[in-house]
Amino acid sequence: MRLIPITALSIALYATSAIAHNEPPQYNRVHLDESARAEVDNDLLVVVLSAQAEGRDASAPADEVNRLMDWAVNLSRSHPEVKLQTLGYQTHAVYNKDKIRGWRVSQSLRLESRDNRLLGDLVAKLQAQLHVQSLGYEVSDEQRRGHLDELTATAITRFQARAKHIAGALGRTGFRLVNLQINDSRNRPMPLARGMMMEAATADFSVAPATIEAGTQELTVSVSGEIELSED
Repeated sequence: MRLIPITALSIALYATSAIAHNEPPQYNRVHLDESARAEVDNDLLVVVLSAQAEGRDASAPADEVNRLMDWAVNLSRSHPEVKLQTLGYQTHAVYNKDKIRGWRVSQSLRLESRDNRLLGDLVAKLQAQLHVQSLGYEVSDEQRRGHLDELTATAITRFQARAKHIAGALGRTGFRLVNLQINDSRNRPMPLARGMMMEAATADFSVAPATIEAGTQELTVSVSGEIELSED
């Protein structure tokens, strides 16, 4: 353990104390919180499919997964309305009584589109080789940005109105803004219920988008800040 000389410690404490005393006292400050929220229709269908293969050595299942993903990606690219992204490529050992008996290789493909019918038809074809891993609805980035801009303006207006009300109630003629923070809710996928997921995994997936309700999602913008009331 390293010892600190008493003189050095005394100087450090004195300096800290001096800095604290040099800071001007803060009076007449009020912290405020306001928010605005809205229910927004989910307009984006997101489906994640996976390809998986097993073998005694890793090379054979890797080749099989690569073949399946190449086929799925090429088929999906034929639809410009569908946005696609390949996800994590994984290789795991398969054990039996603490001994490696083979290898399992998998990779996922994420598809999203605002055209539910088109994506449903595509997934029905892809299910000939791939499995549906997850399915859900989201609010598209375009729609989310537009709503968040409106909610931000509303939340700030409410913040200003409340600040004026507080200043008036305390007999002050005005206030100045000290700091302000704006936070918004992130887009959360809306997964389907387990029963719907089982239905989506069937070969008749092409009709699922017509029978599954996309639902809505709540977007929220919160404004938090501090004001300083005027000296009257």
